[in-house]
Amino acid sequence: MADLFVYGTLREKSLLCRLTGKDFSATRACLEGFRKFTSRFGYPYVVPRKGFKVVGRLIRDVDEQSLKKLDQYENEGRSYSRKKVIVIAAGKKTVCEVYVGNEKVLR
Repeated sequence: MADLFVYGTLREKSLLCRLTGKDFSATRACLEGFRKFTSRFGYPYVVPRKGFKVVGRLIRDVDEQSLKKLDQYENEGRSYSRKKVIVIAAGKKTVCEVYVGNEKVLR
């Protein structure tokens, strides 16, 4: 199980449910040290950038099977890479994962 910070299309509960078949608990969260851009394909992506922050949602307790489905949706390993980060949710620092964009592909 892992927590996952989402900041784009995966914030839509209906899409997340359609992709995984599950309804996850989520809370508002902030990822500091990253900046959000829009790709040439129209999809958002984040990359590390000092002095910036991204507001999104922290999805709790995502199982391995669901992560594999989300990796496929995000084209993990090519368009995005799933990385460990720290977000602030409910005033507390939380270790989670996030899909970081591959700027060479998405820019």
